[in-house]
Amino acid sequence: MVEFLGEGGEKIAVTMAISDPHLTLDKAALVGCATEMMVQCAAFGNTDELSGPDSYRDIGGPADKPRGPFTFEYRDNNSVRQLQGVELASLEAVHDEALRSAIDLLDDRTEGGQEGWAVRVRDGSGKIVSSVDFNEARRVKAAAE
Repeated sequence: MVEFLGEGGEKIAVTMAISDPHLTLDKAALVGCATEMMVQCAAFGNTDELSGPDSYRDIGGPADKPRGPFTFEYRDNNSVRQLQGVELASLEAVHDEALRSAIDLLDDRTEGGQEGWAVRVRDGSGKIVSSVDFNEARRVKAAAE
């Protein structure tokens, strides 16, 4: 786990699950991987074109009551990477970020063809509140091009 501390005392922890138990990473490599994950989760520009009423699914309670901090889980082949401690204003913002991240995962993949969920998000209690599958990410990406 790598923790990033903000100037105002904010803290975001990145937990990485490594599928190869024999793989060891030094401190610099862990920080580099965690930084990459943080960049993938950061919102850049206007993401309105990547989302809309048809792509938003609220799996939890009322959209105006986020139950963060949220944990984003990124599926990459046989491993799952987690980014914990993400605070967002609404469940719609959570889903928009999950969708944007899933599209980024598609862009990073060279072989393609992965099925099932790409990014899912858990609230502070561990309940999944949003999930984006690879097919949805492909459809939204194609519509935006």
